[in-house]
Amino acid sequence: MNKILPWKRWLPLLLLALLAAPVGATQVEDPAGLENLRKAAEGGDADAMLELGILYEFGYQMPDNKPPALAWYRLAAEAGNPKAAARAEAVRGGMSPAEIEQANRLYGEYAASIRRPAPAATTPAPDAPTEPVPTAK
Repeated sequence: MNKILPWKRWLPLLLLALLAAPVGATQVEDPAGLENLRKAAEGGDADAMLELGILYEFGYQMPDNKPPALAWYRLAAEAGNPKAAARAEAVRGGMSPAEIEQANRLYGEYAASIRRPAPAATTPAPDAPTEPVPTAK
């Protein structure tokens, strides 16, 4: 007699199949969105830099690649994103010396492509009065 397996027995297999499906996907589904994210990161957006690091680190819609992830995390941390500093340390801990060296090279390349905002113009202080200020007696 053929019985249908109770849902408790086949549910873990179904979940495993669903989780394994995206692992083989290395194709970017939204190239325009990724390009916009990269442009924002190159424009100095620390959150976009962090997002690129996450995409590289975990391989979501792009190959799992720790060196570029570390490079983007470092840039995002320097741009003021505290989450990026924590992610950079976590990723660095699991990398080989060769991967860290590659990340350092990528960091230099990415840093050269980032347009940093110009420093805010400071207005000069008004000239000191040329007439003596009367004092109260």
